[in-house]
Amino acid sequence: MSSKNYLAKILALSAATLAGIFAVWYSLVRPESADWIAAQVAHQVSPYVVIMADDGGLIISNPAAGYEFSLPAGFKTAGARNLSFYLAAGGVKKCLIKHKAEGKNLIFELADEKEEAVCGRYLERIKSGAAVD
Repeated sequence: MSSKNYLAKILALSAATLAGIFAVWYSLVRPESADWIAAQVAHQVSPYVVIMADDGGLIISNPAAGYEFSLPAGFKTAGARNLSFYLAAGGVKKCLIKHKAEGKNLIFELADEKEEAVCGRYLERIKSGAAVD
């Protein structure tokens, strides 16, 4: 009788362990979790070089991917791997712009399309200063 009791306990513990391992695995493979974990890594290497220009703007280059673009004065950057940039007004981020490189094309887009009237001119200026090797 006692051997069956141990067998049931071993099976229950094994099932609970496998369920726990699956739950941890599933939570780590979701894109949201992967982004959060990547953001928590303190020494994450950035492929970007950020240089302050003479006019107060920023020059962003990615030597690994072979492109460069300029940001107007007042813009700040955030992120290491997935760089985004924004204007800060009164401690609030506005004109959040994300970019990606698709082949020889750099694509810039506003995170909030409602800001097009205010931020569209910045977006066009950034697009015109982008260069791909």
